[in-house]
Amino acid sequence: MSSIIYEQPLNERIRTLLRLESLFRNIKETINEPTAASSHATLDRLAEILILTDRSELKKDLMREMENHHFTLSEFKDHSGVDHNNLDDFMKRLKFLSSELDAERGKPGKDIRDIEFIKSFRQRSSIPGGLSDIDFPQYHYWLNLPAEERITSLTEWLSSFDIVSESTSLVLDMIRKSATPTTAVASKGFYQHSLDKDTPYQLIRVTLPIDSPYYVEISGGRHRFSVRMMLPNLVDRSQQATEDISFQLTTCIL
Repeated sequence: MSSIIYEQPLNERIRTLLRLESLFRNIKETINEPTAASSHATLDRLAEILILTDRSELKKDLMREMENHHFTLSEFKDHSGVDHNNLDDFMKRLKFLSSELDAERGKPGKDIRDIEFIKSFRQRSSIPGGLSDIDFPQYHYWLNLPAEERITSLTEWLSSFDIVSESTSLVLDMIRKSATPTTAVASKGFYQHSLDKDTPYQLIRVTLPIDSPYYVEISGGRHRFSVRMMLPNLVDRSQQATEDISFQLTTCIL
């Protein structure tokens, strides 16, 4: 059965990586579409990526995560039943991406940060209606270029983040696979669980069937987290469910 997964990061580092992952994933859905609206959506998300990667600590955070994962995987090298070829390839990939990040000078995307067109887009997009043709005629011109030209430009600009994108995907994939889902029950729509403060939990995942009538609100910190099953309401405030609801829970550690 298809399912929907809700996630809650337990630190700001993972929160940033999840936001980046979401933007990269959304861009893949629009970047090759020929419409002007898709090109606008892609460029808008690219501008958001530039904001998120503006933090000087981002590369260090990614490198630290990959180094931690490399160390964890190295402890499995002597275990029986391990596919050593796959393990070695994976560890080499971690090392390669970490070294590529380390070799980059400046912030990610430095090659496009000073492009005047992108700088103008970022400035204008913060103003309501600031991207209209009367305020930004060059953007109006760009949106009316042939789709192939717009897609070529967007693909080239996005390539500045290839290493960050792949590193983010790899780190989050390992974190998600670091734990096995278990069955839990939200009593009257509510579930709370304490965490061992000495265990480096990074991410909470709650899985429900795709046809579930509820959505999930997760809140948490170092010591505990809670899950609320909510009945959606697009007009008034959503209400917590009143019945017991079974779900799949994953507490990711790496």
